[in-house]
Amino acid sequence: MQNTIPIDRLDTLRTLRIKNDLTQQEAAKLLGISESTLRALEKDSSNISYKMIKKIEEVYGVKQEFIFFGKESTFSELIRNSKNTA
Repeated sequence: MQNTIPIDRLDTLRTLRIKNDLTQQEAAKLLGISESTLRALEKDSSNISYKMIKKIEEVYGVKQEFIFFGKESTFSELIRNSKNTA
């Protein structure tokens, strides 16, 4: 993954929700989606629409460049690898 922002400066959708002190139910309502859809997106946001990305930016107050979109497991692996090479 080519990235200009250090991997440890990116947030997943789950961490953004937690940092904003929101439950899945509250975040889903703000995003205009069901709780089950949010749960799925928090696990794998690799096929997310641009419209939803813009809504996420608005709700969480974070530019898309600072958000990791993809599988949660992939993000964890990237973090582990970046710490092993540092």
